Amino acid sequence: MKLLTAITLLCFTIVATAQESAGSESEARILSVYHGLDPLPPRATRLCGLPPAGGQDGMPVTFSVQISGASVSAAAFAVETSSGEVVTPLCATLRPAIESLELRTVLLIGSFSPEDSLPLSVEIVEQLEDTDGNSLIGLRGEKVTALEDGPSLVFAERFAPSASGLEGACHEDTAQAILLTWEGGVTGPQGANLAEAQRTAMSVLLENGDLVLPLSLGDDDPDNHVIACLAETSPAVSVSVIAGFFHDPGDDANPATSVDVNQR
Repeated sequence: MKLLTAITLLCFTIVATAQESAGSESEARILSVYHGLDPLPPRATRLCGLPPAGGQDGMPVTFSVQISGASVSAAAFAVETSSGEVVTPLCATLRPAIESLELRTVLLIGSFSPEDSLPLSVEIVEQLEDTDGNSLIGLRGEKVTALEDGPSLVFAERFAPSASGLEGACHEDTAQAILLTWEGGVTGPQGANLAEAQRTAMSVLLENGDLVLPLSLGDDDPDNHVIACLAETSPAVSVSVIAGFFHDPGDDANPATSVDVNQR
């Protein structure tokens, strides 16, 4: 009887732990805070509908959920710096990553590193909502990627190539499309278009154990999303990229990076 009771309790514990883990994975969180460029070109503030302003930093903040554009405001974000100051951004915007399957990254523009100080964290302090209307107040990102570091992958999601929002992104032989989210905007070196070097630097692990290269890369615009188009039907499980091929707007190259693929 004692053995049966112990086994029963163990089963309940395993189930409860699995449910708790599944719940935590679905909770909204900040995936990355990326001190991407200092200074930004003065014209960058036009992304927020403001006149050009010099001496500003650019810091993309990427979430595990899609963000309601109508709820985005600079006042929703508080940036703590190493000097102890708490800075409200000059502006905040989802631009340029505003396509229907993107909407995860809010670009903060402001003075986040005056003199010798550095940004240390970002917290949501006023109303910001995901696209389901859930409040994100209280979310906090305490690991800021340094200015001199290149971008890493932070999120990946698998879609059918015919999914709304992917029209024309992939070759007609594509069987599945992986939407990759980086910490910051990516291009080839010195702002070049993504090309063969970037495609062959990326490998995708499939559910059947095969490791393959993308058929092509799509969504070649200067935001932080890239589409890996795959010819294989076995679902993608994870994506890895060799260091040194994807560059941010400051021309810093990516470290070796990998991310698991969420199954839509």
